[in-house]
Amino acid sequence: MNWKLLNSPFNQGLNDALKQQYHATQFIAMVGRHLIPQEADDSNTNMQYLPDQELLAGNKLSSGLRLALHLTDLKLCFLDQAGKCKNGISLIGKSKLQVFEELKKTLSDLGIDVSKFKNELHYEIPAHDLDSGSSFSINNRGLFQENTNYRYNAELIMNNLTTLYPNTSSVRVWPHHYDTGFLLSVAYNEKGELSKSIGLGWAIPDGMVNEPYYYLSFWSGKSDNNLKILPELPAGQWMIPNWNGGILMHSDILKAGSASEQHELVKSFYHSGINMIMDHF
Repeated sequence: MNWKLLNSPFNQGLNDALKQQYHATQFIAMVGRHLIPQEADDSNTNMQYLPDQELLAGNKLSSGLRLALHLTDLKLCFLDQAGKCKNGISLIGKSKLQVFEELKKTLSDLGIDVSKFKNELHYEIPAHDLDSGSSFSINNRGLFQENTNYRYNAELIMNNLTTLYPNTSSVRVWPHHYDTGFLLSVAYNEKGELSKSIGLGWAIPDGMVNEPYYYLSFWSGKSDNNLKILPELPAGQWMIPNWNGGILMHSDILKAGSASEQHELVKSFYHSGINMIMDHF
């Protein structure tokens, strides 16, 4: 995998394409929620990004199939044991309710018990016109491709980081916030319980930042940690004291003119940030 050059400022068109992808992934989360055994950490609803196919794939059903979404085409399909996409469902021109009904029928045709499959989730995501009956649409495929490049680069960065540090979780996309991330376990208490950790990932716009951004956040079981003394980051910025972590925004990455420079900037943000936190704690 090589970093894909980002050259478009985040605008309304990119934001709408991103939101459509976000809402489309919730069908995978629904399948994970209702048709896969519940895990304590809700990991039955998470997804894995498959960069070679530009797919977000959910966890395995009892049949061994995985529901996946092609991010640039907005098409659902089922991955078989060989990783081949079958039984495609295009979302284009359809409402969320129409997609759900078609998905439910396809699941049933595949021999999967859909008696417990519901068009609902246990969390809320930001509202969109799709919630009011509007149809999925792709007016400019390039906007969907650019958003997919964000996800590709995030997968590249996160997987590289997991090879450099011990005690990391798997890199996954979590449907509630639609972020790509993982957890780095830093310390355990005398009971063997996690007492310090660092969360790392790439996030879509939210209440804290109005554009995509990379983040690292520190958590401790104790509340007396003085994060204010951390030195300034060479790339990105700390969000302390409002939030226990730092961010590197999409607009900052665009200031680097080449793919290699953008890649190095993001790596610098993480390596320096992780080292500062480790040194302090």
